[in-house]
Amino acid sequence: MTSTFNFHIDNTCIVAILIQIIGKKKREIPIEIDDHFKLFGKEPWEVDYGEKCPVCNVRIDEYGFCSCGSSGD
Repeated sequence: MTSTFNFHIDNTCIVAILIQIIGKKKREIPIEIDDHFKLFGKEPWEVDYGEKCPVCNVRIDEYGFCSCGSSGD
């Protein structure tokens, strides 16, 4: 006796599976000691930056902060 399994996977299913696989990336820093994640709720590479501050020449982040605190004012 033979059995045949027919699977139908469309592009949406493939994308969902890939997102799950990629999303389960191993953490570089354990969550217990990851101070950046505790403080800001995201990893450093997930921060969106804009232009540079004319005062300290550091990129202004998505919340309007830079190194000197002037935010370009």
